[in-house]
Amino acid sequence: MIDRRQVLIGGGGLAALSLAPLGLARAQGGQAVHGVYSAPGLSFAGIFIANQLGLWGKNGLAAELKQVQGGPLAMAALTNKEADFAGVASSDPMIGWDKGIKTLTIAAFTGAIAMQFTARKDWMAKVGVSPSSTLKDKVAAFAKARLGASTVGGGPAQYTRYLAHSMGLDPDRDLKILAVGFGAPRMAALRTNQVDITVGDAPEADQIELEGFGQLFINCSQEVPVFRECPYTVVAVSPDYAERQPDLCRRVAHAVGEANDQFRSNFGKVVDVMAKVFPSVDRRAIERALDRDRASYPPGGRMTETMWRNLIEISVALKMISKSFPSADGVLWTNKFAS
Repeated sequence: MIDRRQVLIGGGGLAALSLAPLGLARAQGGQAVHGVYSAPGLSFAGIFIANQLGLWGKNGLAAELKQVQGGPLAMAALTNKEADFAGVASSDPMIGWDKGIKTLTIAAFTGAIAMQFTARKDWMAKVGVSPSSTLKDKVAAFAKARLGASTVGGGPAQYTRYLAHSMGLDPDRDLKILAVGFGAPRMAALRTNQVDITVGDAPEADQIELEGFGQLFINCSQEVPVFRECPYTVVAVSPDYAERQPDLCRRVAHAVGEANDQFRSNFGKVVDVMAKVFPSVDRRAIERALDRDRASYPPGGRMTETMWRNLIEISVALKMISKSFPSADGVLWTNKFAS
């Protein structure tokens, strides 16, 4: 069973987040809900903003969350009813549906695939590419690189394979993807020349740029057209939970949506919150990353049919799913609980 200890979010930065389960303090008098999320990083900023700004409590919730290592564990917690909701990469519920494990996505933390590739400067000089090269040239250079991802089967690795395929590479033949862990271990793998490129989450690239040995190589949410409108990190529940507890689903979705809205109404506070959550990361890196990608956090946590149509297209092309699914509101996802 998942340990549901209550621990206040505090210090430790990316390294601690990648190693230790973190819980959210319960709001006094709120209705208890249990959640899990699959990775550290700014793509789950809504969780931390909702905690630090009291948005769970404002919506009448006593939220208790735990980070687990990757989407499969988060999905297992959800389907085994050890969690009421799960924060996961959108690829995880898609794969679940293909296996007959149905979920319902009720909000999006990020509505663009906001992953980023960070490359070592010496590798770029050796192969003759730079952040200003064309997207096609940068992706072609993947064939000359050791690519580091959190896991070889997770969402970032799968989207890397899709991007390579879309640019004419054979992912099975041309890519060498190595599992190097989340957060700090992934940055360490790049720093110590175990890999040439990492694919992960903000603010890793900005932190590495400040340290001087690498640069943001590809920012997917801005440079890859099909990734610009596509759910990346989402809140999933089981369909029976949505039917039995519609009010709790509404409260969870509203808390996430209100957290996302802070990016437009109170950006300085967002930076303050995330700098507190990741104290070992240079504040300048956090601010740069959040400002660059703030459009990736959809207002109210709401989604569009285009987002899901793009995700389904990508998932079929990657053979993550064996058949297409309806993209309209009400099957895989819904906005009916969103703010």
